[in-house]
Amino acid sequence: DEEKEEKTTDPTRGLTMVMLSVATSIDALAVGLSIAMLGVSVWVPAAVIGVVACVLTVAGMLLGRRLGDNWGKRVEVCGGLVLCIIGVKILLEHTLLK
Repeated sequence: DEEKEEKTTDPTRGLTMVMLSVATSIDALAVGLSIAMLGVSVWVPAAVIGVVACVLTVAGMLLGRRLGDNWGKRVEVCGGLVLCIIGVKILLEHTLLK
């Protein structure tokens, strides 16, 4: 009796990694342009962004591991739904609700 292994995808390989990298780069470009247009020093925002990103990344990884172990695929679906809802909210704010 062979047990079927659940197919998993590794987000650190292949096209997924390329797409995540492009999205991150576009986001960084937007932030850089915004800071430049405001005419403020780049060092303070960069330090704050770096510290906050580091802390939230570590917290997200730890929480994700715990939730993933306990809830599995349902947590992934919930995360995707939350991102979709945030995207729709931003879209509506910038188009219809101006």
